Amino acid sequence: MSISTESEIFIASLKHALANRESVFDAIDGAKLASILIPLQFHDSKWNVILNVRSQHVSLHQGEIAFPGGKLEDDDENMFSCALRETWEEMGISPNTVDVLGNLDGVLTRTNYLVFPVVGVIPHPYEFDTKSKEVEEIIEIPLHSLMDDEVLRYEARLNPDGSLLKRVAFAHEKYLVFGATAWILSQFVEIVKSMNYIRPLQEIK
Repeated sequence: MSISTESEIFIASLKHALANRESVFDAIDGAKLASILIPLQFHDSKWNVILNVRSQHVSLHQGEIAFPGGKLEDDDENMFSCALRETWEEMGISPNTVDVLGNLDGVLTRTNYLVFPVVGVIPHPYEFDTKSKEVEEIIEIPLHSLMDDEVLRYEARLNPDGSLLKRVAFAHEKYLVFGATAWILSQFVEIVKSMNYIRPLQEIK
């Protein structure tokens, strides 16, 4: 199977999986709306998830790993356009170069943002623009590595009522993906697993 055919099959399968599930994004009183993009790239015979490391100049989550995104603005047509605009502003990824495949369920963050995750494919190679003060570094994580239980970590937090909240996190090289980004990533990985995605031989080596 050629690389182009392999990637096309994956894209079609993922788009079908996202379209044929009951997505949950219910408004929550008092929650602020935001949207993020999960950018995917195919190169060197494998799929990669693109994230960024937030700079020390942002007001929240300095140094944490995140997807490009931000709050819904009045000029945004919908949650999809919000994700694409924020991705353009933070990473220089032009909206017309993103093949939007669908969306995941909404995620409520500890800072009371209801986040709408959008999934999209970008071409490779791509000349990212990180002149934004929000992004310190762009990283990519092979999708197949996220499906390996060895990268799983867990964070525990106390709820206001004293109960323990256990959430998944992902370790990759020197990086730790945790918080809302990890919750969104976990949801995405589970959808890919439901597709019975088989890693190419090049990825298994």
